Amino acid sequence: MRRMQPQDLPHFTEAQEGLVRHFGLSEFRPGQAEVISSVLSGRNTVVVMPTGAGKSLCYQLPAMLLPGVTLVVSPLIALMKDQVEQLSARGIPATFINSSLTDLERAERMKRLRTREYKLVYVAPERFRSPSFLDALGEVGVDLLAVDEAHCISQWGHDFRPDYAQLGQVRKRLRPPRTVALTATATPEVREDIVRVLLMKEPQVFAQGFDRPNLFLEVMSVSGDEEKRQACTQLAAQGGSGIIYCATRKASEGMHAALQERGVNAVLYHAGMEDEARRRAQEEFMAAKEAVAVATNAFGMGIDKPDIRFVAHANIPKAVEAYYQEVGRAGRDGKPATAVLLFNHADVYTQERLIEGNHPSEVVLGDIWNALRTVPEFNKGVGVLAGMVGASEFEVSAALRIFERERKIERGGRGEGEYGLTLTEKALATHPHAEDARKLLQSLMAVFPIGRSNNTELQPLARRTGLGEEEVRHALGLLEKAGAVRVRKPFAGRTIRALEQVPFRELGVDLNRVREQERRALLQLKQMTDYAYTRRCRRAFILGYFGQQDLEPNCGHCDVCSGSRMPRLAPVTRPSSSATPGKPEHYSELAATELRRWRKALAKDLEVPPFIIFNDATLLGLAAALPTDRDSFLAVKGTGESRWERFGPKVVEICLMARAAGHEPVAIAESPRPRRSRKT
Repeated sequence: MRRMQPQDLPHFTEAQEGLVRHFGLSEFRPGQAEVISSVLSGRNTVVVMPTGAGKSLCYQLPAMLLPGVTLVVSPLIALMKDQVEQLSARGIPATFINSSLTDLERAERMKRLRTREYKLVYVAPERFRSPSFLDALGEVGVDLLAVDEAHCISQWGHDFRPDYAQLGQVRKRLRPPRTVALTATATPEVREDIVRVLLMKEPQVFAQGFDRPNLFLEVMSVSGDEEKRQACTQLAAQGGSGIIYCATRKASEGMHAALQERGVNAVLYHAGMEDEARRRAQEEFMAAKEAVAVATNAFGMGIDKPDIRFVAHANIPKAVEAYYQEVGRAGRDGKPATAVLLFNHADVYTQERLIEGNHPSEVVLGDIWNALRTVPEFNKGVGVLAGMVGASEFEVSAALRIFERERKIERGGRGEGEYGLTLTEKALATHPHAEDARKLLQSLMAVFPIGRSNNTELQPLARRTGLGEEEVRHALGLLEKAGAVRVRKPFAGRTIRALEQVPFRELGVDLNRVREQERRALLQLKQMTDYAYTRRCRRAFILGYFGQQDLEPNCGHCDVCSGSRMPRLAPVTRPSSSATPGKPEHYSELAATELRRWRKALAKDLEVPPFIIFNDATLLGLAAALPTDRDSFLAVKGTGESRWERFGPKVVEICLMARAAGHEPVAIAESPRPRRSRKT
């Protein structure tokens, strides 16, 4: 699309003056002026711009030039907070209203909203469940509705949020004169979904600037964690800041510890850390010239550091959209930067398990529902609930999101509670090396008798020891590890209340929708895997994925077109083994043949690649174990509840046939995902 000249754009002079007056900037970035002109002209607008291109200005500047309130829908509390702080620092009246506020704070902000004291109000899509909030917006009127991270609307998007799907009805009720939907990553299918769900008629669509020629794209094959750590150490040694993304909290903690041992100035960031620890990590990363952040995908929203020289993915991301959004945080200053995917196909299996856990089986959903409906209100936290039903916390969290989306449960605010501390006999003989742990142990022994349980909060412990609350938490962890103190942590989750008392089979949860979302997630992972294996230009692969046509066959800025830039890794010594890891040496050839034939036919019916049903290693594991029931099926690595529910009966049928033909099962290592046995 040809970029219009300033003199062709309506409202350009007004926008240019506002840019200088409100934001202290002298000129627009490419594409911003066209979008802002469309919004000010009253057009509904869809904006697809890469990370770092300045999407936020496309609604923040119109908000200052329009007479009424601009309502911004944003998916993350941390992102809202960052943007409101930046706007407030410029003297722009902005606020957010979300679940992090107390009732009094929320009431005060609603009062100021009604008196039209704000120009921008940020909310999460869940806020529209409140009828009183919608009534207040109806009274005030919304001049501009801005939907940020709009790909969350689409079930084809990489980060689908069910409450985003209701925004079309919200828009219909509020009737804003104009709506702008913005995202950094959207395929043509996702764009169509955004327009359809938001009930937009003939919106103006801006989709441009996906190409980042200063980013060198590379995929490096690695054999395991040690080679990943070597590669990330070498990247950090080249100088400049960088981000290393890991698929799980555990993986990020392992990478962080390894880099620190190698002398890399690395900070850790993931959603399981305390808010204060995450804030300090982010501030340290933003302030240091050569800091490296090791993080899960919880890190990055709102990060605007122009001099990031590399982004590495230690595990394969779940979708091309997520990958390109994350690597787009590198090289925003226009200087050369590197995006490296450290690829090991075993990580694909990890992502498959995460997808499976995010779409729980009917058995898991049923067990959780039965646990919730037997009490007036469940207030023991996700961890306890997971233990009760024999599932992972990840699966339970996903199940609760499904029940909440289907309006079957209601969640309360975060709980408050006390620590339960019991000094053991070991406390008398424990002499911690850490000064904080010594101080805390001395304080506890001066107040609490040995062997008796005592309830207390962090604040009095902090006052008595002169430590901060975070330091007290850390010291408690050290003392617990040493066996000097038994610690019962307070409940800090959200209460859960079942809204119906019927058995699960009468609840009416749409399981077909859950399975369809799982299928789509696996297809997106397949597309990401295709990127890792592609032998054509990586830039052309990504731009083609986003619908860009007429691409050059050779970009000169990826490893396929111009060769690898990553240094060769030192060989990693491994114990010798005659067998390929994860694949059994002996198995039933009859069962393997029949399983392959069945898998191929089913894959054709489902229109998915065969490995999405079972990868080869899992298929051979089944042919070796020849499972005849649920427990022996789940003992095979790469299976799981969802696969048992969908494919188990057929697999058992084939294995029984092989056993009847005289084939014997072979002992194999159990899956590393033990589960408590439950009735099916």
